[in-house]
Parts: sequence; C-alpha cells; structure tokens
Amino acid sequence: MYTKERCVQCDMTKRLMSQLGVEFVEEDAMDEGNLLAFKELGFLAAPVVAVGESRDDMWSGFRPDRIKEIAQRLNKEEK
Repeated sequence: MYTKERCVQCDMTKRLMSQLGVEFVEEDAMDEGNLLAFKELGFLAAPVVAVGESRDDMWSGFRPDRIKEIAQRLNKEEK
C-alpha cells in the first residue's frame, strides 16, 4: 500500500485492513518514482493499493468493498 502523510483515506484503509487481518506493507506514495508511475496508471488519489501484479488488483482511494473482497479471498486461501 502506498500512502502519504495526513491522509484520511490512507488511515481508513490501513485501519480496515488491520481489522480484517489483511497484512500490508506501507510505502511512500509521494516518492518521485512512485508518484510518476501512479499518474501513468491513472491513479490520482491516495492510497494506492496493489494486491498483485495485474492492474485489476490495484486501486486508489478508500475502497472498503475491495478490502473486504481481499480479506475474503485470503481467508479462503488459508483454509
């Protein structure tokens, strides 16, 4: 997950992911290389969450629907 400081959507995303047991690694979204890559992909809001390599496994902003989907998928994989 790529976040920036003082970002309400970033904080909400991290909180929900933690509550649902979804582990994540936090990186700086404002790093020049990251910022350029996100703009090229069409992401204009933080956080940017990348679950896999596919563009379909990435999103930006607070997306509780996507976070819950990932948590469900992870729970199925663990069983």
